[in-house]
Amino acid sequence: MQKFFCCLLIVVASNVYSQAKSQKVKAHSLETIQVKAVRSSANIYQTGSSIDVITSDEIFNKGYSFVSEALESLGGINVSQSGAFGGTSYARIRGASSGQTLVLIDGVKVNDASSPDGAFDFSNLQTFNIERIEVLKGSQSTLWGSDAIGGLINIVTKDFQMGPKYNFFIETGSHETFKLGANIYFSNNENNFQISAFDHKSKGISKAEENDGNFEKDGFGSRSFLFKGKLNLYDITYSTNINYSESDIDFDSYGFITGVKDGDENTKSNHLNWTMSVKKRVLEDKLDNILTYARSSIDRKYSLNGRQNFSAEGKRDFIRYTGNYSFNPTNFLTFGLEKEETKVLIDSVSTKSLFLLYELKPVKKLGISLGFRSDRRNNDSKKNTIKITGFYDLGNDWFFRANWGEGFKLPTIFQSTFFCCGAVTANKSIKPESSEGYEVGFEHASKDMGVTFRITYFSQDIINQIDFSFTRGVYENIKRVSTEGVELNLGYNKFENLNISGSYSFLEAKDSLGVSLIRIPESKASIDLSYTISSDSRFFFQINYNGREKDTRVTLQEWIRADLTFIKDLKNDLVFFTKIKNIFNKSYQDIYGYGTEGASVYLGVKVNY
Repeated sequence: MQKFFCCLLIVVASNVYSQAKSQKVKAHSLETIQVKAVRSSANIYQTGSSIDVITSDEIFNKGYSFVSEALESLGGINVSQSGAFGGTSYARIRGASSGQTLVLIDGVKVNDASSPDGAFDFSNLQTFNIERIEVLKGSQSTLWGSDAIGGLINIVTKDFQMGPKYNFFIETGSHETFKLGANIYFSNNENNFQISAFDHKSKGISKAEENDGNFEKDGFGSRSFLFKGKLNLYDITYSTNINYSESDIDFDSYGFITGVKDGDENTKSNHLNWTMSVKKRVLEDKLDNILTYARSSIDRKYSLNGRQNFSAEGKRDFIRYTGNYSFNPTNFLTFGLEKEETKVLIDSVSTKSLFLLYELKPVKKLGISLGFRSDRRNNDSKKNTIKITGFYDLGNDWFFRANWGEGFKLPTIFQSTFFCCGAVTANKSIKPESSEGYEVGFEHASKDMGVTFRITYFSQDIINQIDFSFTRGVYENIKRVSTEGVELNLGYNKFENLNISGSYSFLEAKDSLGVSLIRIPESKASIDLSYTISSDSRFFFQINYNGREKDTRVTLQEWIRADLTFIKDLKNDLVFFTKIKNIFNKSYQDIYGYGTEGASVYLGVKVNY
């Protein structure tokens, strides 16, 4: 693959160079997209890292109800879900495990402290009130610490809107589904408040595959509440976010043949994320000082046949100071200190960290960033990581970018304390998982020509990967994983009423024995079409392709699914929408034995005041 990509890079580079020589360099007319997940908000085209952004307009236009649906549309990301409507859902970036994918909501870590590998479950995270989803691919440990070996997903909730404003929506459809949501904004130049509420109920479908003879419907219920406030007093900005959600989800039981069959199991959970920050600018507004305290907690209760049989509770508290200093318009320094405490039942760990990120433009078209981070958990030795990124403006809306970086993941509390199968104590000498990887790529984004193009090659090695040893009955560092692949994105929007975009990704993820990892297809692709019928009517058509992939004991077949959304503006403040999921009623599986949603129809209205 490396030889193939080198040849491809030469072809692309030659084409770019010839264009640059034959045409005069012009000022860029690119739409600026700011990304918060890079610590200091950055232009998406002026960074050496691969970044995907899904906006609120895309979420609405394509009919994404859950964040996992939006993530599934991106190349290089694999989402596996144990049944529709609330089945456990995990995301993997570029072949890294779900526990090596860091998830933030408004900059707050929300990975599940109580789960075995610390992975975040997307099953109850819905798109209502989300402004955008930022995905940074490749290791982000230098910026964000543990759990970011594969990359980072930052969920940004909707920002404040000026004046008193209100909007709400109602939706109903297949499987006796009903949704209702509302936002209220009170904002002016100095003070901002926002309150949001959302409710979602559905009879659902069987979590276990219906084609295997499972017909009992597993219900889904979810509610969420968001409060955001910001005050400006005496040149100091005070902000707070409170994000609470709860869910009531039915599951199926263990089955000998496929691993799952109809049963009466249920999970009730609640999540609370709370953030408070203070921001003050000093030194003639060159230095931003930000002090943040945040808490993320999850409480889950499992029951079988109406009786509780297990519970789990995890908490994460952290305090962070961040300083952003601007030497001049092309030189920036971000630095900070963090302390994070994680607790599961009676066990707890504490991690102290410092980080530095220096961004500079030594010449007009060249941008470089240098990052360093040092983490220490309890009294263990330090874990240091480094990352270097760069981009170069080649002219004519062409960019070259590259980066190299290290990553790490500290053992979870569960991995450090669990033992069974004859073991008399847990393994207290587990090492952190470590990674080293790089990527190179070209990007073209011309607003005048209506063309977007991006190609990226990436490679990463992960050592000391933690897994359970049935021989010893404890968790150990027993795996080495190597991943490499190519991601390609294309788009064209100069047809009169039609916009077209698509993506393709090829990924190889293997362990030290050369065995492919499960639930990671080599090939994945998507095509998006948007067509404007009239000034007030439009539809969006999306096709997703998922290649063959290994799962436990079997190989899952490739599949293609198509979805359609139609939107009609009835008045300036009233919008009607309908969406058809899986319009060709394709039967497929993300995880062996678990079913997915067949052809389904939903419709609703959205009102803005």
